[in-house]
Order: sequence, then C-alpha cells, then structure tokens
Amino acid sequence: MTFRSSTCFSGHTQKSKMNIMFSPDKLAQMRFAMTEVPQPGGPPGDYEERLSQWFLERSFFRDFTYRNPRKRKGEELADAVVLFEDVALLVQVKAQCGNHEPTAWATEAILKALKRVRATHRHLTSGAIETLANEFYGKLRFDPKQYPHLYGIIVLAQDAAPFDPYALVPELKEAGFPVYVFSLKDVELITHRFDTAGDFIHFLEVRTDVGAHGKFLVNDETRNLARMVDYAPEIYRFRMRPITADVFARTVESFRQKATGELVQSAEWRFGLVIDDMIAHAHDIDPELPWNRHSNRGPFSNAADAARFLGWLTRDRRMKLGKRMLNSCLRSEATGEPAYFTHYQESRGTVAVFLASAEPRAERLKHLRFLVTYAHFKYQVKQAFGVATDAGTSGRSYDFMITRKALSPATAAYLKTIPDPFTDERIPL
Repeated sequence: MTFRSSTCFSGHTQKSKMNIMFSPDKLAQMRFAMTEVPQPGGPPGDYEERLSQWFLERSFFRDFTYRNPRKRKGEELADAVVLFEDVALLVQVKAQCGNHEPTAWATEAILKALKRVRATHRHLTSGAIETLANEFYGKLRFDPKQYPHLYGIIVLAQDAAPFDPYALVPELKEAGFPVYVFSLKDVELITHRFDTAGDFIHFLEVRTDVGAHGKFLVNDETRNLARMVDYAPEIYRFRMRPITADVFARTVESFRQKATGELVQSAEWRFGLVIDDMIAHAHDIDPELPWNRHSNRGPFSNAADAARFLGWLTRDRRMKLGKRMLNSCLRSEATGEPAYFTHYQESRGTVAVFLASAEPRAERLKHLRFLVTYAHFKYQVKQAFGVATDAGTSGRSYDFMITRKALSPATAAYLKTIPDPFTDERIPL
C-alpha cells in the first residue's frame, strides 16, 4: 500500500543554530500542522480547555487529538479524547473561576470530572459510540476492542499549593482504570518534555508502575518526575526482563534525559523536526497522483497509518533518524545516487526504510516499494514502513508505504536470489 503526500519539507531549511526554548507561537510554526496557540477569552473555562487540548496536540498532533467529541445526540462526550494505537486518553478539564477556597474547589472539581471521565469510559467501552469525528479524516469508525488501554486524565486549571488528589477524592482509586489528576501547569511541563506520542504513553506507563512507591502531588510535577527518575531503574529491571546491561543503561539514561528536560534543551532537538514534518503532512493527500486512487481503504486511512507508525518514534529516535535523513538528502544531492537506510525495531516487530533520491517521482516510488519489500523479507517483521523524498534541501514532498500482509512464497523465493540492497544500516537508537 502506498500513497503520495505532496508537501514542503521545510524542516530541512533550518541551517542556523536554533534556540531550543521555543515560544508557543514559534513551536506551532515549527511543528507545521499545529493549531494556533489559544488566546484568552470566551466563556469561563473555555480558554483553559482549549489550552489543554493544544498541549495534548504537542505530543499527539491533530491526527490523534479529538477536541470535544460528541455522542449520538450531539451531547459532548469529553473535553478531549486521544486515540493512538491501542491507547485512549479520556480528558476532562476544570477551571477555577472566582474566589473559592482552593482545597474545597479542587475536591468538588475532581469529583465532577471523575464522574464525566467514568461516563466517557462507559460510553466508549460499551459500544455506544460507533463513530468519532476527526478534523483531518472525517468520521471514523470506533471499535472499543482496538483500545484496551484507557487512561483518565483530569486537568485542573487552578493556582494552588501542591496537594494529593487521592487524599481529597479516594474514589479516584475505584474507577476501575488509571485516572490521573494534573494541573494545567503540570500538563504544560509534561507535554514539553514528553513531546511525542510514544514518549507520552511511556510516561503514563512508568507513572502507573511507580505509583505504588509514593504520592504524586498536583502542582509539583518537577519533583514528581524526579521521583520517577529515581524509581525508573527498578521498573525497567523488572519490566524488560531479560535485558542486557547496555540496553538497560541506555533505557534508564534516555528516560532521565526526557524527564529532567535535558533532551529538549539539546541542540540536536531540531533534527527531530524532520520526522515531525512527515507526521504533520501525512494527511496532505494529492488526489491527482495515480497511486492515491486505488486503495481499498482509502488514502486517508493509509495516511493515518503512516502518522501512527511514525508517532511511535520517541524524541531521541526522531532526532537521530532525522539527522540521518538530512545527511542522506545531502549525500544524494551531491552524488546523484539514491541514499537510504533502515531502522529495525525488534521489540515492535517493524522495520522502516528512509530513502532520498533525485529519481523522477514514479521511479522513486518503485524504488521505495522494492526496498520496503526487501526489508520486510530480510528482517522477517510483522510490518515494514517506507518513506521517500527528493534529494537536496530546497523543498520536500513524501511518498509513504506500509506492508500489511506476509510476503508470498514466490516473492520470498525471488528475493533470495538477488543481492542484498542493504548493508548493515541499523544504528543503536
């Protein structure tokens, strides 16, 4: 399955050293498909709700962030729902307006939000919700079986001293699924440091595992993350058995860099924008191209699959892959020859092929199909993904490909007879 997304690959035009502390407006411009930063105003609580949605968009992009989804009769299902792979986030936002006593307000707000989150959970898991509207892809069928991992997220827009939400509302532990309470400032910090879908989901998983070791206070996320860093080695040692000493050390260090904010301060962060750009523009389908007209599932379903595949790439992987893709573009431009590499993830059962070439578009797509098919064969994976772009740095457009079915015996037999087009391109990410 292939499709063409015709866009400008402007992530490669940034040649000067960037200041990594981006303003929200600058970040929205650089992440290409982000919505505009919400401006204060509107009915009470409206700004805080829109800002919470925008923060979620930093990690999940607009492709997977559903703002104010509706039930059948038009009633609001939640303030936001995020659907990514097999995970669903059920989000409810409450904003303190007026001079209420902070603890009393927080208690009442959490109780109300928890009631709504549990109702959202009930509607989604019972099959009462058949479709959800996405701003890019239109109405999409919702199958609750596809989302076995559900998390409730309650966001409190409130200036208050740090507090333990479970002490105020013990019912949070009785929801039957994980429910977390954050302040709006907490969400801002988390989505800044865990700014990919893969990283945000991993944050929630570690938070769940560490939860038995101590309290996590609302409005105290910096110290909460420091506590998670302290317990991360114990969590990884248990969850990732068996694990080599080298992989264990790199995994722990990767989490530390993200949780402390060290990674997002890195000058290398900008290279991750290459992968961000691919995700942001995967849905920009050019209907005039012939390979977009013959998909059984439709090009937009294919686009969502491409965005989802790339969305699992964590920030540190995006940085390394983006830098390598940029170098491939420059090398292909200089030599006139295609440049490509693979990224094999054994834990996911996937391999990705990244191709830069000055070949005509149709020829470049044929080249991509061959490379992805061979990578599927070579690494014996469940799924192979490919993206191709033209060489150089003046402008960019993409072709994507994802394999879904096992290779036929005839194809596998043929591939055994030809030279391997790949050297050992795998890199330790």
